[in-house]
Amino acid sequence: TSICGVTAITALAPAIKASNRDIAVAVANTVAFGTVGMLTYPYLFHTICPTPEQVGVCLGVSIHDTSQVLGSAMSYSEMYGEEMALKAAAVTKLTRNLGL
Repeated sequence: TSICGVTAITALAPAIKASNRDIAVAVANTVAFGTVGMLTYPYLFHTICPTPEQVGVCLGVSIHDTSQVLGSAMSYSEMYGEEMALKAAAVTKLTRNLGL
């Protein structure tokens, strides 16, 4: 799921004959961990990344769902007054989406 979690799961599920239960568990885990990341990563990356651009890239590569990436980047942008993090996160995630 390095490109997109839920899309990859739903696209690959028929090919591997995954059961509905397996699909549901995989999707639920992807969304749950993405939500945790969306809420915690802005604070974490603020402490370990020296520039807003690096924060944006880290958010864009570490969270699977596009809306969660943008939500976390927007939170970061609002909290720390750094719009560049939002732009970098959006470009990074949308670049990953091109791999689909």
